[in-house]
Amino acid sequence: MKKFLKILKSIIFISIIIWGSLELNNIFIRKSLSKPWDMGNKIGGFYNEKEDYNVMFFGTSHSYCSFEPLVIYEKTGIKSYVLASQSQPLKITANYIRDALKRKNPRVIFVDINAAIYKIDEDTSVVNSYCDYMPLSLNKIKMIAKKVPYKNKPSAILPLVTYHSRWDELKDEDFNFNKSSYSDYLKGYVLLKNKSQSFSKGDGDIDDFREGARNFNEKKYLEENLEAFDEIMEVANKNGARVIFVKTPIYDYDLYSKNIKYFEKYLKEKNAEFVDFNKFTKEINLSKSDFYDPHHLNVVGAEKFNLFFIDFMEKNKIFEENLASDKSWQENFKKYNINKF
Repeated sequence: MKKFLKILKSIIFISIIIWGSLELNNIFIRKSLSKPWDMGNKIGGFYNEKEDYNVMFFGTSHSYCSFEPLVIYEKTGIKSYVLASQSQPLKITANYIRDALKRKNPRVIFVDINAAIYKIDEDTSVVNSYCDYMPLSLNKIKMIAKKVPYKNKPSAILPLVTYHSRWDELKDEDFNFNKSSYSDYLKGYVLLKNKSQSFSKGDGDIDDFREGARNFNEKKYLEENLEAFDEIMEVANKNGARVIFVKTPIYDYDLYSKNIKYFEKYLKEKNAEFVDFNKFTKEINLSKSDFYDPHHLNVVGAEKFNLFFIDFMEKNKIFEENLASDKSWQENFKKYNINKF
C-alpha cells in the first residue's frame, strides 16, 4: 500500500509540474507578431478554421507574401489558405502538409521551393516561428524529435525556454488569452505595402544571402532537401492531393537561377510538376516597384502575380471556375481592398 501511495504521489507531482509548465508556457509565449507579420493569427487561425479548402499553399515567407486567397476566390470562387512560416525548412514543410491534410481535403497543394535554393540558418527565431503555433500532436512530436536541430529542441518542445524573459512585457491579454481567438481574414497572406526602407535606397539585403545561395548544395543540407521533396510527394499522393512545386517571383532571381534549375531537373526526374514563375516576369509585368524587398512581392506585385497565376492555372485546367458566392469571403475581400492602400 505504501509503495502504491508513493507511486501515486510521484504521478501527481509530475502531473502538477507538467500542468504548471504548460500554463506558464501559454502565458509567456508570444501571442502573435505585430501586423502584417501576425503569424499567430495566420498559422493559429488555420487550426481554428472550420471550412474546407480546394487549394492550399505551403513554404516560407515567399509563399505567404505571394499567394492571395481572397483575390483567387474573387476571381474563381476557389477557397484556399496559405500555411507557411518565415524561413521554414522544406523538411518542416512536409510536416505542415501532413498536419493540413489530416484536417482539410485540398485537391491541389502548391509548395514554394525557396527553402531549398539557399542554406537556411535554422536559429531559434526560425524554429519558434514554425513550432509556436502548431498544436501538439504525434506529427509535431516526431517533427521535433527527428528534424529540429538538437540545440533548439528544448524551445521547440517548451517555448517557455525562449520566452521566460518576457516578465516585464506581460499584459492582461497574456493571462487571459485563448488560442481559439486566432483568426486571419487574409487566409494566411501577408500584405506588404510599398518597399522596405533599405530596398528603396538600393538593392536591400541581397548581399546577405549570397553565401547561403552558394552553400545550397552542401552535402547534408542538400540530402535533407531531396528527402523532403520525396516525403512531400509521398504524403500528397497518399492523401489524394495533387502537388505542384513552384518558385514564386523574386527580384534577385539571378542569385538563385542555377539553384532553381538544379531542383527543376531533380523534380522532372521524379515526374513531379514544377513551375518557375520567374520565367514569366515580362508577361506578369513585374518591375522593382512591385517588390517590398529583393525576396518578397508587395501587394501591388502580388495582385499582378495572382491574376497571372489564376489565368495560368485555368489554361492548364488546374483551376475550375466556380461561383464566388460566400458572403463572408466577399466581405473579407472588401476589407482587403480597403486595407491594401
